[in-house]
Amino acid sequence: MKRVRGYLGTFLFSTGMFAAIYSTPVLAQSLGQNQADAEQAPACRGGDGYTADFGGRRTFLWRPQWLEAIKNNPTQSAAIIAEADKSLEDGPYSVTDKVASVPGATPNDYTSIGPYWWPDPTKTDGLPYIRRDGEFNPQRNGPEFDKMRLRSLGRDLKALSLAYFLTSDERYADHAATLIRVWFIDPKTRMAPHMNFAQGIPGKVSGRAEGIIESSDLSTAAESIGLLAQSPALSRAEHDAVRQWYADFAAWMTTSEIGKAEQRKRNNHGVFYDFYLAHFAIFAGIEEAAKRTVEGFPENRLKVQMDSEGRFHQELTRTRSWHYSNYVVGAAARLATIGECVEIDLWSAQLDDGRSLSDARNFLSGYARQPADWPFPERDHKAGSFAKMQSTFAHTDFLFQRPNSVKGAIKLP
Repeated sequence: MKRVRGYLGTFLFSTGMFAAIYSTPVLAQSLGQNQADAEQAPACRGGDGYTADFGGRRTFLWRPQWLEAIKNNPTQSAAIIAEADKSLEDGPYSVTDKVASVPGATPNDYTSIGPYWWPDPTKTDGLPYIRRDGEFNPQRNGPEFDKMRLRSLGRDLKALSLAYFLTSDERYADHAATLIRVWFIDPKTRMAPHMNFAQGIPGKVSGRAEGIIESSDLSTAAESIGLLAQSPALSRAEHDAVRQWYADFAAWMTTSEIGKAEQRKRNNHGVFYDFYLAHFAIFAGIEEAAKRTVEGFPENRLKVQMDSEGRFHQELTRTRSWHYSNYVVGAAARLATIGECVEIDLWSAQLDDGRSLSDARNFLSGYARQPADWPFPERDHKAGSFAKMQSTFAHTDFLFQRPNSVKGAIKLP
């Protein structure tokens, strides 16, 4: 174990685990002049994020120019404030609100079931559940599981933090602080920093590696908390406690059997694992862990998962292949955004054979112009929802543009 000194002081982190996971040669390039707008754009600087260029706000994924564009868009600003006003009446949320925990779990453990698993109609008790790819079981969003609680937390923290950014109204920050204390800090109500019981399959297993994909709202929460940095609603000690929570979660990702199994995935789950790990580590102030994760991406993901045409083959076999192809490329773009914070350029990094992340974007962009030509299984294609397919790609493509200034409505990642 190596001691890594970050914002939280000395923290025991398994860099030996990182060395085992990401031991391939580093192909990612240092950020240079190849980014036309690099000199003028706000800079993300390690564990401080955009703090120096963004009035003390500590974001990593949410670029200041995107947030300023939202502020300059009266229609979008008004919609965000209206949503935040509703959020003032919602929550707080806690994993301890469950009526009962799954076997082996404590009330503080996050629990959920896999989205595509359904009761077996041939069995009296429905057990074990069976898989129906692409068909969501609404039971996963019920009160007996935590998926909707975490989703609601992410949604409300995003609205409240953005409303605070737009208005400086402390009501929004105060309520956000209440949500944060309950979910991350208070020992009686907080979520334990792991997902050992996420995406279980009733009748088969109480938790799976795939459950880590549900960390997207934890990513949103991290950015939201950074946007609240100017407010006194959270004390310095409380900010430290939240960062320690993320440090503990990142450590669990690299040391637990579930975490290691998810890292080994060779589909969108593996790419999202890298993004979540890098994001949570740098939010916690553990820059070395974030950097090592970003460095390994070209060899560990692009070389293994993407072909010379920019296709992620495992996503193309799904019943929602367009969705999942965009999903995995969007995760890679998010990781590339975090890479900027540790001075690694994944946007233009190339393998020895010339493959790069831009190949994946170009592959999708061709079909985005003519979505009817998409040759792989896709429910939206079958339904003739070509405009929806184009909208899906537009959200992916936005992450690649990285302009100095942007106009129009912004959909934050």
